Formats: sequence, C-alpha cells, structure tokens
Amino acid sequence: MLEEFGNIDIYLLDQLMKGRINKNMRILDAGCGSGRNSYFFIRQGMDVYGIDDNEKGMATLWDLIPQWNPNFDRARFLVSDIIDMPHPDQHFDYIICNAVLHFAKNSMHFMQLFDELMRVLRPKGILFIRMTSKHTVEHLIQLVEDGVYQLPDGSTRYLLDIQLLAQLIKKYNLKPIEQLKTTNVANLRSMTTLVLQKVG
Repeated sequence: MLEEFGNIDIYLLDQLMKGRINKNMRILDAGCGSGRNSYFFIRQGMDVYGIDDNEKGMATLWDLIPQWNPNFDRARFLVSDIIDMPHPDQHFDYIICNAVLHFAKNSMHFMQLFDELMRVLRPKGILFIRMTSKHTVEHLIQLVEDGVYQLPDGSTRYLLDIQLLAQLIKKYNLKPIEQLKTTNVANLRSMTTLVLQKVG
C-alpha cells in the first residue's frame, strides 16, 4: 500500500490519511523539485499543479510524469519562482510548501514569498509548510543576517520562530488546524510543520 505514495513527506501523508486533501481540491506543490510530494496526486490524476525555479529538477519531473501517469498534462508543472507565480488569485484549495521557505534571503524576501502563497490560496484553503525553525536549537544557532542563521549542521537557513508565526496568523487571518510539530534532528537543525487554514 505504501508504494502508491512513493517518497511523500510523512507529515503530508498524515494530511492525506486525515482526509484533508481530496479529489475535489485544486492542489499546488510550491517548490515541487523532482516531484516526490506530487507523485501520488499525479498517479491519481488529481487536479495538481507545481512550480519550481530549478530547471534541472523540473526537467527530471517532466521525464517522470509520463511514467507515473501517461494521461497527465505535464504542462501543469512550470519553471517559476514562488515570488512571481503565474496563477490567478485564490486559485488553489491546498498548497504544499515543503522545505522551501527556509531558503528566503531575509525577512523581506520571506514575507514576499508568503504574500504570494496567500494570494493564490482561496478562502478556507489550507497551507502546508515544512521549514527549519529556531525551536529547540535556539542556543546553538548563529545569526548571519536578518532572520537568517547558521545551523549546527553547517547550513545557512531562514528560521521560523513563534513571534513570526503569530505575525503571519494575524496578518493573513489564518487558523492553525494542527498543533505545531517540531522535529529536532540530532541538535543539528529543527524542522517545523505548520498546517494553516485561510479563514477569510
């Protein structure tokens, strides 16, 4: 059974198992890479779209899509920056943004990315985010510049914190529909999962 889901993120699989994503939804995989989180939706012929600014990863995905589902229109997956998506306002019911937002260059860039995600998410739509955060490793990180830190694993990432999350919830009228979940990876980094609904 698990083979039908491929290498999907386990927290996204949890959303599927809870029935939060269904065949009546229009889905966006924002930062889709080579499609590991879109695999199931493509195989099922669901109304899924994807964008990524990595041309190499997208070329790989375009080659894979006909193998996953010969009837699926691979033109739904585009090379594009999240900050300037070609999709209409309020176009998607469910947006997946997995391991993407922590590549923001600074706080302004992060907010521009988040603004664009909110623009294409319809009212009552759901935003699924996984990104690095300060939770549980705040004493181990070093500030590089505005919101960007060096982590113990040697990487440099934009980090989510509780104060920023509160600002986002208030600014965009969002409602958490899952408790915030954070996984500490051997004190090298923390990955936080958010599931937020756009109230209005």
